Amino acid sequence: MSGDRIINYNKRLFGPGPVARIPVSGIRGYYARMPPLQGFSMAAAHGVALGFGVALYYKFFMGNPDTSATIQYYKENPPR
Repeated sequence: MSGDRIINYNKRLFGPGPVARIPVSGIRGYYARMPPLQGFSMAAAHGVALGFGVALYYKFFMGNPDTSATIQYYKENPPR
């Protein structure tokens, strides 16, 4: 058997195109309605933006509690 002809045995998984993306209505199907590369790129960009947003909130609005606790400990117990 040669690799000239690929037989698609699972139409639901591989679909008529490269991937059978089944769009769902609403926010759950947002990336599935896009072309594959654009959907992946948008998901990655949104993930990075969300990560930076949460990190900035943690650092500046929560005051980085771990660092604050460490600084407070060394103020109360100075090294000898």
